[in-house]
Amino acid sequence: MNQNFVQPRFIGTRFQSNTLPLDATRDLIAYEALLIELAKSLFLHDHPERQRVPKGFTDVHLAIVSVEKGSAKPVLALIAATALSATSPQLSLFDGEISPSNENAYFTQARDLIAECIAAPDSALPEQFPKELLTHFNQLGRSLREGEALELPRKDTAQKAVLNPEKRKSLVLAANRVYEREVELSGFIEEGDWSKDTFRLRLSDGSQATLPMSKNFHDMIRQSGGRDRDYVFFKGIATYDSWERLQKVLYVESIEVIKNFPLAVQFEELAQLENGWYESQGIAPDANKLKGLSQKLTDLYPEYLPLPTIVPKQDGNLLLEWDADGDPSADIDLGSMMASFHAFGLNGEDIEGEFPLGASKDFEPFIVFLSAHIKSRSS
Repeated sequence: MNQNFVQPRFIGTRFQSNTLPLDATRDLIAYEALLIELAKSLFLHDHPERQRVPKGFTDVHLAIVSVEKGSAKPVLALIAATALSATSPQLSLFDGEISPSNENAYFTQARDLIAECIAAPDSALPEQFPKELLTHFNQLGRSLREGEALELPRKDTAQKAVLNPEKRKSLVLAANRVYEREVELSGFIEEGDWSKDTFRLRLSDGSQATLPMSKNFHDMIRQSGGRDRDYVFFKGIATYDSWERLQKVLYVESIEVIKNFPLAVQFEELAQLENGWYESQGIAPDANKLKGLSQKLTDLYPEYLPLPTIVPKQDGNLLLEWDADGDPSADIDLGSMMASFHAFGLNGEDIEGEFPLGASKDFEPFIVFLSAHIKSRSS
């Protein structure tokens, strides 16, 4: 076992407390995969008479021995898969086919070559590094966010090899026209194709993308498909070209649906108000009451009713106004959580109602009343 085979360093805000987030360990797993594949390639290059590497060549893995101070600096040991015992402390990766000194050399060469590949200019990558292995950088470094980097030591120099999102992209594009990265998309679900397990998403900029649909998301796609008020956020993996144009979504990891999105946006804007918002005198709505009302109203408001405009009042309360026949409106007192509705009937008579909104069950009679008295304007 090599107790200090390599010591990468993660750089960025997330790593400043000498902690290693779990998603960053995926980069170490990807590094291990590249290390083994590159060691195999180097061995076969030196032994052209062989079709494959010796038995046991890949029976190794990296293990985190410790995480040292100075951002997150995991010490990685290279360990053979064969278990160590007190009576047999020596490792034999190749069952005697190749001496231990040679077997270690290929992994050491691979370690150094990975660092040199990262450190090299895109136009002068090391010739010994197989071009087809550059695709491993689709995984290695994927967890890194903007402003973060993975630093690797280099042989015979104090300068480090620094892998950041931009360098990772350029390395993959040196072998392919597209590269993979984590992606967050948002928009509206147009429709699902159940025979192909895909669905079409209309993005915020008006463009469209086809996404894979796992069975876990079938019900959610059915419920929100074709609904212009259901705004959806997706996290997954996608391919992009060198101009950062989306090419293909490969995998959808999670979906979050925000019902009645236009209402949610209005509530979000109201939450940003501070005291003095209106000519230095307006009172900001109570944050907790506003949050509770927002959650209930956006979740329970029916799709068939026109959406209201939510207007803040100088006293810290709200006014809901509908562009509908009879000019309906509702004053909402956040202190008492009461809604006072008013509209004009067909003959000019007043239509009024008082409704508590303190609990979810209180919203049902309020919604029923709105459904009876709010109609889209007559043409």
